[in-house]
Amino acid sequence: MQELSPSHPYHLKKPAKEKDRVIVYFTSLRGVRKTYEDSCYVRVILKGAGVRVDERDVSMHSGFKEELKQLLGGCGGGFSLPRVFIGKKYIGGAEEVRRLHEEGQLEKAVEGCEQAEAEDGGGSCEACGDIRFVPCETCNGSCKIYYEEEEEEDEELEDRCPDCNENGLIRCPICCY
Repeated sequence: MQELSPSHPYHLKKPAKEKDRVIVYFTSLRGVRKTYEDSCYVRVILKGAGVRVDERDVSMHSGFKEELKQLLGGCGGGFSLPRVFIGKKYIGGAEEVRRLHEEGQLEKAVEGCEQAEAEDGGGSCEACGDIRFVPCETCNGSCKIYYEEEEEEDEELEDRCPDCNENGLIRCPICCY
């Protein structure tokens, strides 16, 4: 194999060290006003810090709720939202993020994280309207897929769609990563 110079268009660069992600577990349900307002406040603070935020709405996908329980050590009781992580490191909830922001420590905590792109800050996502979920393209949001049994052509069988969550939704392919 021939060694290509760095200026050659097909030169493979060594992958850069992957930056940490800022992950926020929150709820978009407005049933408990304080929880909803805290969730919105934390998301605004983090977006204002100029980092890309992986937003995980536990009210839209039960898998995120289970994931959060595991991260928090399987706490048997309830837990409050929002919860913020940088990589695998737990940062805290709304009060901790608010305190870090007011003390000027938040920018230091997120400086090694992936930065938001310039177009991320402008408007809302055209695909999902910033809901972060879209209907599944496989089952059209029904959570069911139908197929005909080869042996008996008149019989249709129904299966659970493997691509979507319990609500017939998938994460938005445009704004979620």
